Amino acid sequence: MKTIDYRHTENNITVLNNYIDTYYKIMYEGSPLGGNTLSDSNTLSNTGNNPDTNHCLYFDIETTGLSARSSTLYLIGALWFDDNTINIRQWFNDDGYCEEALIEAFNEFCSGFTHLVHFNGTTFDVPYIKEKAGKYSLPIDNIEKLIQLDIYKDIRSYKNILGIENVKQVTIEKYLGINRQDTYNGGELINVYQRYVARPDAEKEHLLLLHNHDDLMGMPGISNILRYKVLLEHPEITIVSISHDENASKLVLELELKEHLALPKRLLYTNRKGVYINASDTSATLIIPIINATFKHFFKDYKNYYYLPNEDMAIHKSVAAYVSPDNRQRATKSNCYITKSDSFIICPDNDYHECFKDTANDKACYRTMDSLLNDSAVNKNVYATELLKTFL
Repeated sequence: MKTIDYRHTENNITVLNNYIDTYYKIMYEGSPLGGNTLSDSNTLSNTGNNPDTNHCLYFDIETTGLSARSSTLYLIGALWFDDNTINIRQWFNDDGYCEEALIEAFNEFCSGFTHLVHFNGTTFDVPYIKEKAGKYSLPIDNIEKLIQLDIYKDIRSYKNILGIENVKQVTIEKYLGINRQDTYNGGELINVYQRYVARPDAEKEHLLLLHNHDDLMGMPGISNILRYKVLLEHPEITIVSISHDENASKLVLELELKEHLALPKRLLYTNRKGVYINASDTSATLIIPIINATFKHFFKDYKNYYYLPNEDMAIHKSVAAYVSPDNRQRATKSNCYITKSDSFIICPDNDYHECFKDTANDKACYRTMDSLLNDSAVNKNVYATELLKTFL
């Protein structure tokens, strides 16, 4: 087994702008930490600790196949921060017979860390290591105690929103403008490794190590992709202005984002409700269709109402007592409403007290535009916050 160490202390190292610390604090502070322990992938850790950059270990493995039973583990790589220095260590199976040594060395090394960060490691890297350890009856207690964060798992549902063709690491790197020297993928390097074991040489070894090195170096940088997840799941915004276009067909909300939501690249997307977002850095614009229509407000406690067919409206039973029995009937869920003709906008909160719909079973909910314009600043911000969550 070969052990290779790198230290990166260039002045531009801060360009990686590791977002993991901030992400965990926003997503999980005040609740059980969202990462799963390796020993029980179905149970959330109850440590409640937020990760510190110096206690996060990024890792990635290289193998000759997807099955731990029929392939070889030939490289484990780890990256960690030491203040302003990035360190990388690689354990290389240089003769094809060092799998045990790799796992033992990595397990021992993990003792100084609290969190394990990876890209699709939940599906591949972690189960692969566990199966290999089982084959050799090796303890991996230090690995199993780590809280893990899978960047891929947390961002995979954002493929369409981001407008990327897939959620591979190299695709996200390209999207964020992160460059790598390596030009091979893992599959292409299988044959390189097999030829290296048969006849070792420096060129092949460099190619094998470089791919893993660049995967590791890319991970802190691609953690910035998680900013989009935070924006749309835990937004912290302030409405700067509200206006509408010349034709009064669209309502325009100008938003200011908190600094930790600063986006690395402009986001342009229209959701299924027709709401358009244009966001960049710490600014965002939401454009909402204005619908001039007649909608119904349905009363939930319909058993306490009567429906008046001639007026096409429902009234409370306390008032219905003054209406002739010939002109009223017991209300049902579908006709317990009042109608309103107005200018409406989408309402993301179905429990909003002035929610309007077309039919009782409609999922789409609306509110009058004036109800938002006349609302308090706090409630306007709440509306914009909930609207951002409709992009998921």
